[in-house]
Amino acid sequence: MSKNLMGNLLVLISAAGFGIMGIVAKIAYQEGATAVSVLVMRYITAALLMWIYNALTGRLKKVRLGRDHLARTFLLGGVFYAATSICFFSSLNFIPACLTAMGLYLYPVFVSLYMIIFMKEKTDKRQIAALVMAFSGTAMMVWAPGIYVNLTGVLLAVLAAVCYSVYIVLLGGDFARPLNDLDPIVVSACIVSSSAVTMSVVGFFSGQIYSGMTLRGWAAVLIIAVFSTALAIITFYLGVKEVGPSRAAILSAFEPVVTVALGVLVLKEALGFIQFTGIVLVLSAVVIINLVAARRKETAGLQ
Repeated sequence: MSKNLMGNLLVLISAAGFGIMGIVAKIAYQEGATAVSVLVMRYITAALLMWIYNALTGRLKKVRLGRDHLARTFLLGGVFYAATSICFFSSLNFIPACLTAMGLYLYPVFVSLYMIIFMKEKTDKRQIAALVMAFSGTAMMVWAPGIYVNLTGVLLAVLAAVCYSVYIVLLGGDFARPLNDLDPIVVSACIVSSSAVTMSVVGFFSGQIYSGMTLRGWAAVLIIAVFSTALAIITFYLGVKEVGPSRAAILSAFEPVVTVALGVLVLKEALGFIQFTGIVLVLSAVVIINLVAARRKETAGLQ
């Protein structure tokens, strides 16, 4: 198997792992879990698995983490990544998993807007068309005639996208530059560990570290920790190493497709024609934005 094909498969496995997260979380809620209890166990378990993976692959011997590294990863993971998760998993209490996933998947749109407004990035017709498509599609998903959608859930999903956009901007900017020389999977383990610390504190003070879940609920949480966190993060970075970040970003569009499909098949979530059209518009917009970003990087590399 060629490295390119292997890279594509790894990114798709990662996207599928992230894609099932909302569906499995809904199942956990049905079995007595809360958003906070799921997140506490998700991050603690995933952090342990990732550190074990780093130790077994010899990555820890090659990395020296200083206080500055830990402080930066804590801001990324303990603040913005944790905030993204809290908003995302709380949103699942109010709206279908497919709509929550699409709300979060607006983050490339917000990142693009940030680059245009604050970084004075040049725009072209494709970007403008994509932004119009994204916001039009979002409106169609939320305000489809004859279908009630809880606005609290929608706002939480969009807030998750905003928090994740800040996370992405920080991770790709000067703030995270000191982390660039470190192994990305070790950095990811630090970020996940920081999220575990934050969620444990939130769980302690809210009294939700433990909830009366059934055995099926615990199995659901374990699936989220293993497949939707540790494995998804590791396979994504291994895939990016083979195919590059631009291709990986485009292939990641498979993630919400998985959520929407499983939401309909497993959770029997109903989507109207207008809502489905809105989802297609948002997905198309995100792919266009990623394609434009990829082309710009290629052009910059040739100059």
